Amino acid sequence: MKRFTKFILCLAMLVLLLLGASASAETTVTFSPENPKMGEYVDVTVTPGREGAVGVRYELSTSQGAVFKDKDKEFTKHYTASFRPREETKYTLTAIISYGKKDVETVSVTIPVSGSVPVQEGPDVLYSQKDGWWHDKVYSKKHHRSLEKAGCAIFTLSHALQHMGVTGDEVLPDKLGTKYSGMYIEGRGTDNERLLMTAGEHFGFQTHHDLVESEKELALWLKRGDRFSFMIVIGHIALADGLSEDGTKVHVVDSAPGATAERIKKASMYIQKDDGTFTAVASPEEIPGCRWFFETGEYGGLEYWLDLSYCAKQGMRPLRNSWMTLDGQSVTDMEYAGALVSKVTVAGSEEAQRVNTRDLQWTTDGADAPQLALITGKKGASFTDGNGKKKDGISKPIPYGTMVFVIGMTDKQFYIPWKDSYGFISRESAELLPVSQDSFRTGLISLNGKTAGTSPITVRKEPSAKAKSIGEWKPGTPVAVLYDKGEFYFVEGKGLRGWLHQKYLKLEGEENDGQKVDEGE
Repeated sequence: MKRFTKFILCLAMLVLLLLGASASAETTVTFSPENPKMGEYVDVTVTPGREGAVGVRYELSTSQGAVFKDKDKEFTKHYTASFRPREETKYTLTAIISYGKKDVETVSVTIPVSGSVPVQEGPDVLYSQKDGWWHDKVYSKKHHRSLEKAGCAIFTLSHALQHMGVTGDEVLPDKLGTKYSGMYIEGRGTDNERLLMTAGEHFGFQTHHDLVESEKELALWLKRGDRFSFMIVIGHIALADGLSEDGTKVHVVDSAPGATAERIKKASMYIQKDDGTFTAVASPEEIPGCRWFFETGEYGGLEYWLDLSYCAKQGMRPLRNSWMTLDGQSVTDMEYAGALVSKVTVAGSEEAQRVNTRDLQWTTDGADAPQLALITGKKGASFTDGNGKKKDGISKPIPYGTMVFVIGMTDKQFYIPWKDSYGFISRESAELLPVSQDSFRTGLISLNGKTAGTSPITVRKEPSAKAKSIGEWKPGTPVAVLYDKGEFYFVEGKGLRGWLHQKYLKLEGEENDGQKVDEGE
């Protein structure tokens, strides 16, 4: 019996020893990569040595003193965290693990940093606005604002430019922040509309004043490869750059997703699974590639998806390359369209020019030439947004006989530019026109043989002096002649097609190749 009792006591002591050894296992702090460089993401993992840990706090220092230290900062559950070293030196990373009141354990590790990583740039770049690197990168010197604090619109612009293939130092966030520091308004943040308008002139992309606010329009733009800089939540700007195959989700590039996650209302962030389906996430931590930075207590940049319906309600501002070119130059403005002659402005020029439409190249949808539509509805064509409402400031229909460029098509509508805006017209009120590849005659509107004056000449719907008027042209207006019928010519000018009596037209000679179309208004 005594032997059995001794055996039990020995066994109990052994168990206690084993439990003690387990309870006092060494706390570890590991990091990767093994030999990090300046500017590289360093990922840190803290493994508590015993059970019951309730949180961890981080400190970072060099031989010159503290880089990051906040004794008042609450302990966090982030046992995996990251930082970006900003100089070549030896860093000391300290993890303070709490097991309860006054029960803490401190562990430190030395992280040698040598060399530097290349600047982050390229079409796949994803900036983390809150990773600590941008803390001392000035955005608004006047208002003491850094890119880390107030640069979301700048990061979005940089993402967009690099995704569009623009290269060079000038598209990096710190360079853009310096260049456009005047866009920051204290109390409001960045004037994103003015920023994009100004940057568009410099970098050659296009935008417009109206926000796109309908799902139908957004889908058309995104399918064409256009991008949007938009207020994803109040006070925060992100980039939208793609549409899901099923047309329900918008792809988002977000430099500070923590701001989105904490402010988004009645909407979810989604990730796309391997089978193509989407699943909602409750936190940025559920998104692949997520990093949490202990210096800022914020998440790094992420890509995810949002509902198209949510994005439309926010209103989105486009950034796009030109939809057409002329002799390799981007067309920046389209004053009027024609199957024979159009009037456009190209990059680098302040004046519009009349050109053979066949010389324009359409840059999207795989079309070799611009697509055109002629308004044929008896009462013209109503110009509406994607929700079927009349566009602000454009209450009158587009007149009969007007020609317009077609940007996109649905089963029942054409999507067109009109009067510095974009919207839909019914297919029933217009018909597609081919761009003429043939030579044609040109002429000038004249009155009593004179091509100067202010008295308007009527353009008619039919080849008759009693036919309905569809517009007026002043003497001197250049036109292209399609064909004649009796004493009338069917002509095209200033984006309008109609009939004109021969006495009001002074032909410029026999058929030509349109070399004179750049003369006149």
